[in-house]
Amino acid sequence: MKYGHFSNDGTEFIIETPNTPRPWINYLTNEEYCAIISQCGGGYSFYRDCRTDRILRWLPENYRFDRPGRFFYLRDKDTKDCWSATYQPMMKRLDYFEARHGLGYSSIESNYKGINFKVTYFVPRVEHCEVWLVEVTNNSKKTRDLEIYPYIEWLLGEYHMELGYRNIMNLYNRVWFDKNEKAIFAKKTAMWADLNIQPFKGNAFFGSSLSIEGYCTRKYPFLGLYDTEANPEMVVKGNFKTIPFCSGEDGIATFKHELKLKPKESKEFTIVLGQSEKAEDIKKTLFKYRKVKEAKEELENVKSLWRKRILGNIWIETPDREFDLIINIWVKYQLYICSFWSRSPSYYHEGSGGRGYRDSCQDSESIASINSELTLKKIKKIATLIRRDGTCAPGWSDTRGPATYRPNKDHPVWLTMTVAAYIKETGDKNILLEKLPYLKDKWIRGWDLDINFKGDATTDDDGTLFEHLERNLDFTFNDVGPKGLPLIGHADWNDAIDAAGIRLRGESVWLAQALVHSLKTLAELAKLIGEDKKAEELKQRTQVMTDRINRYCWDGEWYKRGFTDLGRAYGSKENKEGKIFLNTQAWALLSGVADKERTAKLLGSTEKYLDGEHGLALFYPAYSEWNPELGRISMFSEGTKENAAVFCHAATFMIVGELMAGRGTNGYRNMKKIMPNAQKDYDLYKTEPYVYAEYIIGPQHPYLYGEGAFTWITGAAGWNFMAATEWLLGARRDYEGLRIDPCIPKHWKSCRIMRPFRNAVYDIKVENPDGIEHGIKEIYVDGTKISGNLIRPHGDGKVHAVKVVMGTELKRKAEVPKKLVSQV
Repeated sequence: MKYGHFSNDGTEFIIETPNTPRPWINYLTNEEYCAIISQCGGGYSFYRDCRTDRILRWLPENYRFDRPGRFFYLRDKDTKDCWSATYQPMMKRLDYFEARHGLGYSSIESNYKGINFKVTYFVPRVEHCEVWLVEVTNNSKKTRDLEIYPYIEWLLGEYHMELGYRNIMNLYNRVWFDKNEKAIFAKKTAMWADLNIQPFKGNAFFGSSLSIEGYCTRKYPFLGLYDTEANPEMVVKGNFKTIPFCSGEDGIATFKHELKLKPKESKEFTIVLGQSEKAEDIKKTLFKYRKVKEAKEELENVKSLWRKRILGNIWIETPDREFDLIINIWVKYQLYICSFWSRSPSYYHEGSGGRGYRDSCQDSESIASINSELTLKKIKKIATLIRRDGTCAPGWSDTRGPATYRPNKDHPVWLTMTVAAYIKETGDKNILLEKLPYLKDKWIRGWDLDINFKGDATTDDDGTLFEHLERNLDFTFNDVGPKGLPLIGHADWNDAIDAAGIRLRGESVWLAQALVHSLKTLAELAKLIGEDKKAEELKQRTQVMTDRINRYCWDGEWYKRGFTDLGRAYGSKENKEGKIFLNTQAWALLSGVADKERTAKLLGSTEKYLDGEHGLALFYPAYSEWNPELGRISMFSEGTKENAAVFCHAATFMIVGELMAGRGTNGYRNMKKIMPNAQKDYDLYKTEPYVYAEYIIGPQHPYLYGEGAFTWITGAAGWNFMAATEWLLGARRDYEGLRIDPCIPKHWKSCRIMRPFRNAVYDIKVENPDGIEHGIKEIYVDGTKISGNLIRPHGDGKVHAVKVVMGTELKRKAEVPKKLVSQV
């Protein structure tokens, strides 16, 4: 693979050059403090919310120029030669370079004229900080007299305001050297009452374990007039001057360290960067991590924690080792990052902060099989965002409370799926009866992103979780247009269809299908708690909506996407552009609204119009001109973002649909097309080979078809993990136990999945002697043949051997069980 390779055990991606086509990044986090770092040390950090509590500066051009960041300048006092140990920002050619992104850490190692430099970055398990563990070695034959300058640039607080009002926001900066702590401290005193901008919480800090010969807090004297980070005057000219205080301008933190090394001599030291509201915590953190031994011990603890999270659960073995590597390791790691931070902190966009409602629902559903405790935690939080009328806040921030801007119309349908997944995984149906508060009835103020709740956002009264879900779906079922389909409002899942329903008449076919899926699921949940009458009502609603979809939305060869305020269909053969959309074909399968005949037709149409070398396009053809009835979807360049890109999240909806339909070869093939380590040309693809992209530029772009974009924070991670483990390998959670239902490519003669489930582990080996895609001849558990394909929970803490022989198809069971076996 060009530019790098995976380590032998697959837990590291090793980058062999600093000049990757884009910055290839890693997320280091303990769920409160987060550091985003590239292979050259670029990136930024934040505490709890990347919008309101950003610590280091990020610029919109970061994803191209990879600065600012966490850098080290080195200077040889004898030769006056200067370089950057992490390549950026001076970009001087190094004799050796290697970066490793691992699970919870990243390291960069370089050699320049005999000086070997290695830095490992990590975020401790508890403290709100990051630690840079450094080792410098003199591999030359003479004593070397070096100067070392670790360097960062502060932002301190509200990032969106910095973008628009940097000239004002800088006036609030205060940076100073604290002689007692021997560290640089920083804060921002900003207070903008009408925009609800609050001062930076506590102080940020930057300390070193090396002896400090000087320090600088002001950016422009350090860099020099008209110079940049690539050519800092104080380093290049050797005229470093201590500047202990910065006020009302761009602030930095850098130390001057002097290090004399004999041949083959090494020196280890640490840098500590963080933020806290308590002075005592800063003191303790600096004291602890200035000790190299303590830093090394915590690094091993962090590695151990992440290895346990990633390696100690579901594990697959297939004929495709490339496939196994992503599913066993990297998609889990990506899923954790998405679960912790939703879709906000990114290298590709500004980061709006907070966590999204629907994003968190899907991430929590996906991660349930490897961390059901995290799923439960998120369910309880998300449920409190639901109002009594069934509407919900579109998300929340740990610092700003529930979001108050207008939610997309699809938000209410997702949580029911998440709750069902949790119950299937754990057997814990009692969660449905747990009392939780509602969100206060506070109307949404248009598009305002800055109006936040003050005080407690929830009501004094409460309702069961089941009642919360019921109110959610009641709202969507009744919030309908002329054809009885759900209104699309200013958007559904597709944010860019933002004009089809602004007059409150436009309808979403996809949302109707998603609603059918959730109504079916809620009916199942109702039966679990003895609400048989409610279950029947929900089934009736399901049928009503299904009938409407099939009456108004079938277009002869596929399902339409929706209807505008003017009643015109889109996603229809009558359209010049946007004739067929992927989502309504996928969710016709996921929801079960399509009968056998229509399933065959829509799958054929999908393959004919949407399939391509790099995956399934979101729709076809792309919009080439402004369509005021649809909105900004028609204004993106053809093939980018929501205008007919290969949107990996939506592509995986269809992959699951194909596997549900028994098309194992097709489902697997389409998974491979979007898999990050299976790309053929990384100069074209550009983005990281170890995590999924949000989208791949589509076939109708004039020259960028196949380029990846917006990596890491995407629903594609969770959906691909579920597709692989639950539908392809077919070890699928169910209310009564573990459902065995593999649907694999014909050429796989065998595969295996280790599946922990309700206090037991199932070692499932699948044999495919006849080269079929779907169907089971027989299943043996611990040597005993069972009837059907459901393994009831053992709950004995043991490993159970499961042999699956594919052959004559056992009928899939979709009915709700009469009794839930609850064995956690």
